[in-house]
Amino acid sequence: MRIIDKYILKEITMPVIFGVSLFTFIFVIEIIVAMMESIIVKGISIIDVLRMLSFYLPPIVVQTIPMGMFLGIMITFANFTKTSESTAMTATGISLKRILKPIIFCAIGVTFFIFFLQEMIIHRSYGKLQFLTAKIAYENPVFQLKDKTFIEDVDEYSLYVDRLVSDSNFEKVASGVLIFQKNDNGEFPSLLIGESAHWEKSSMILTKSSFYQYDEEGRESLRNEFDEKIVPLNAYFDDIKIKIKDIEALNISMLITELKNGEIENRIPYFVEIHRKIALPLSTIMLSILGVLLTIGHHRSGKGLSFSLSLGIIFSYITLLNVGMVMATRGKIPVFIGVWIPNVLLLILTLFVYKKKVR
Repeated sequence: MRIIDKYILKEITMPVIFGVSLFTFIFVIEIIVAMMESIIVKGISIIDVLRMLSFYLPPIVVQTIPMGMFLGIMITFANFTKTSESTAMTATGISLKRILKPIIFCAIGVTFFIFFLQEMIIHRSYGKLQFLTAKIAYENPVFQLKDKTFIEDVDEYSLYVDRLVSDSNFEKVASGVLIFQKNDNGEFPSLLIGESAHWEKSSMILTKSSFYQYDEEGRESLRNEFDEKIVPLNAYFDDIKIKIKDIEALNISMLITELKNGEIENRIPYFVEIHRKIALPLSTIMLSILGVLLTIGHHRSGKGLSFSLSLGIIFSYITLLNVGMVMATRGKIPVFIGVWIPNVLLLILTLFVYKKKVR
């Protein structure tokens, strides 16, 4: 029987990868469009954009793996039915329960993998994404600047940009730049005025700039002019600390810790997220079994029917889960009911179809 197990697992591999990739692409297409805008309009490097995309993927993949498993298994067993392989398995005495065995073990393994992503990877991914976004913003303020913009607390500086223009290489540079540098020995900051500025490696390069320094009484004590002035911002990144505030980015242990701290006014969203992080991975097992049951048999269904059926069930599950989470978060229904009803309905449907197939 190990030959059958290996054969089934081998056959579902590529369809599952296709399913996960398809749903992941659907989820990230909006992000990709926004990143293309960052490359073309804001001058962000392709490498940084790819790094940002890689940090977006783990929380998305956690949601798309159950969907991809369901679709991939349906496609595989629809092919088995179409080529009469499922009929041959039944004719040789292989029971439905035996056919489901490798699928169940595979689904359990994938479920543990999703838990691993949630508990070990996603919060780190969110942290790195926030750090990279902040780093890009300070290395290249065009990432967040607009005309007539004033930015405070960039390391020891405050920045003002009159307008953004494009140079001969179509790269954005700042025109009409004011920089206020905080002084430890006086309340009057030093002032840097630049005709234009661009950014290189965490430093701002001012061209045709003037420097003014004031004494404790506010009188000008020093003045100088530079053809080019480098304002380093590297020290900012030595002390930067990222605190993840997005509840979805926290793993279960972090959510429990936040609840125990007692500083949260509305605790319901945290309970909702804890239940979601358990319910969603477990749906993988039921969806995988259901994918086999809905397609294996003596009828000849094609990939189109499998795809349509899987989309309908997945859409219904996601809709019920999101509606339940919203209602639970607003206190309309208990958290357990709001989050777990979709899984309960999925379990009932799976048991119903299984009994029907056995008969």
